[in-house]
Amino acid sequence: MNAEMAAGYCGEKHVEDFLDRVGKTYPNPRVVDSTRRKFWYRDDLDRAMNINVPNAPSGLGAKFRGKIGQERHG
Repeated sequence: MNAEMAAGYCGEKHVEDFLDRVGKTYPNPRVVDSTRRKFWYRDDLDRAMNINVPNAPSGLGAKFRGKIGQERHG
């Protein structure tokens, strides 16, 4: 997915915020066609957020799941 879609998928409000976290919180793009065309794989983003990763109880994904659980039950 492109940067705009990846930012939305990760819950970032702005693409710039997502791009600032690439290489730190989020992985680098797997496909780079040019400086303007970069693509991320959903599996890579899921791993960074610990979503659908077996035996991954902590990290960004755990916080996200916890927050969603609070909203559903709160």
